[in-house]
Amino acid sequence: MIRWYGRYRGLREWLKTRFKPMSKGGPWMPGLWAECECKTKDLSPDFWQATKPHRADFENLGFKQCRLRKPPTTLQPFIHESGSIFYLDPTRCYFGQLLRVNGYDSAKGIGINKITIAFTAVYEDGSVSCTNNKRTFDPVDPGTIIRLNSYNVTEIYQRFQEELKRRRDTPRAFPDIESLRQWFDTRQIKNFKDWVERRLFIQMTESEIAAARAALSAPPSPRSGLKLKLWPTVLIFALVLLFLNRYSNARPADNTVEYHGQRFKMRLPYASYEDYKDDPNNLDTNELGRIEQTMEAVKIPTMFSDQRAFSGAMFDLKFPGYGLAFLDASTTTDDGSAIEAASVEIPERNKERVIVACGPVGGTLRLVDDFIFEDGGTNDIQRVRLERGQLEYFDQTGRLFREKRI
Repeated sequence: MIRWYGRYRGLREWLKTRFKPMSKGGPWMPGLWAECECKTKDLSPDFWQATKPHRADFENLGFKQCRLRKPPTTLQPFIHESGSIFYLDPTRCYFGQLLRVNGYDSAKGIGINKITIAFTAVYEDGSVSCTNNKRTFDPVDPGTIIRLNSYNVTEIYQRFQEELKRRRDTPRAFPDIESLRQWFDTRQIKNFKDWVERRLFIQMTESEIAAARAALSAPPSPRSGLKLKLWPTVLIFALVLLFLNRYSNARPADNTVEYHGQRFKMRLPYASYEDYKDDPNNLDTNELGRIEQTMEAVKIPTMFSDQRAFSGAMFDLKFPGYGLAFLDASTTTDDGSAIEAASVEIPERNKERVIVACGPVGGTLRLVDDFIFEDGGTNDIQRVRLERGQLEYFDQTGRLFREKRI
C-alpha cells in the first residue's frame, strides 16, 4: 500500500481495507496471450489517439510492434476500455509494453486515463524491469523492478539501460513470436497462481458474475461513505500527523537538479520529478547560461560500438526534464550505410546540440558532426542526408540550411 499510494495515504488505505467489503467485480485472469490477442480495429480511435506520442517514442528507440492486446471481458464497472501494445527492440532481447486504461469512477466523479510503460529483459536468474506502474502486486519470479514517477518513454528506457549496464551477462533473446508468447504465458500463470494462493484474488461465483453484469448496465448509485468506528479515524489522523512532522523535519526540500556532476538551481523546490518536468519555467534563470556552457562542453565519444551505444551517449547528454529527439528514422545515405542523428534540447535557449554518427549497418559508428542548431523555437531539423561524402540538413520547410564534407 505504501508503494502504491505513498507513505501517508498508504497507511490510510491499509486501514480502510480492514473494514471495506470485497469488490463486486473483477478483471479477466490470467490473461494469456491467445485469450487477449486482438486486431487494430478492436482498439478504439480514442486508444490510438491517447497513445500516439508514446508509440512514437517507442518507434524512435527502434522498437517494433509485435502484438496488440485487449482483455475479452471485464466486470469492473469503472473501466471502459483496456488495451496494450507489445514491442521488441531490434536485438529481440528487450520487451516493451504500452498499456492504456480508460474509464470513469462515478463514486469520485473523475475520469480514468492511465498510461503504463514498461521495459523488461529476461536473464537466467530472473528479469530486470523498469516501469511507471506502481499499483500492481509483486511477481513471483525473482528479479529487479524499478518503478518511476514518469510518463516519458525515453526516460524510463534510459533508467532501464542504466540498470542493465550493472549486469555482465546477456539477456535472453526471443527469435520469434512463439518464444515470446511461451515466456509471457508462463509468467502470467505463475503470477496468477501465486496471487490466488495469497488470496489477493478470489474466483467469482456464477451468481456474483450475474450480479456484476447486471450492475454494469444499472444507473450508478449514490456514493456511500465508508462506515468506520471513531477510533480508526482518530488513529489515522494521529499517525498521519506524526509521519508528516517527522518527514518534514528529516527531509528539507531540495531545489537543485544534478547534471554531469554539477548541481543547478530550480525555480522552486518541486515535490516530485513530474511537477518539475511539467513546469515550462522550472529552472532558475540565473543558471541558464551555466547550463548551456556545461551542455556544450560535454565530450561526445568519437566512436560508438552500435546504435544502442549511440543512444546511451545521447541520454547521457540530455538535461533532466528536457527534450531528446532521434532523427535516424528520416536519414538517408547513397552508399547503404547507417546514419544515427539526435538533437538534444538546451533548456530555455531555443537551441539544440545535434550529434550525427555514420557507419555500416549494425556495425561501429563514427562521429561525423556535432554542432549547435538555433531553431528559434519554431523550426526543427526534419531530415539528414549523406550524399557523395557530404552531409546535408533540411528543416521543416525543406530548406537546406547546413552542409558538411566528411
